[in-house]
Amino acid sequence: MKRNEVLEFVATCDTSFMATIENGEPRVRAMDTPHVDENGLTFCTGSTKDVCIQLMADPMVELCYWNGEKGLQLRIRGRMERLSDLDLLKHIVETRFTFLQPVVDRFGWEALALFRLSRGEVRTWSPENIGRVVSEVFEF
Repeated sequence: MKRNEVLEFVATCDTSFMATIENGEPRVRAMDTPHVDENGLTFCTGSTKDVCIQLMADPMVELCYWNGEKGLQLRIRGRMERLSDLDLLKHIVETRFTFLQPVVDRFGWEALALFRLSRGEVRTWSPENIGRVVSEVFEF
């Protein structure tokens, strides 16, 4: 897959699964990717949530996206970076994560945290590729 195909694929998946590390053990949860652009994949979470604490302690993640119609799984491994982009955070809350507005109203914008994966190793899998993993490194 080319870089633009990876971004397009991710943008069409409603949910990804993110694996983080806590005390040397993996932790996996479903995560929406609310912003995908040429800079990478941006995630939003509560600043006191476990996932935020885990990313601050160890920013290495693996993301997994699946599209059943295409029969394609895409995994991306890389290092998250914390962003301080209030305009992007507001855009995400206003357009994708409107359910977070009451949190912002009560606790302020600092109650949320943004993280971006801008570089990662991409692996694809499909039934046609059984036994063969296609892997590339992209910098968004």
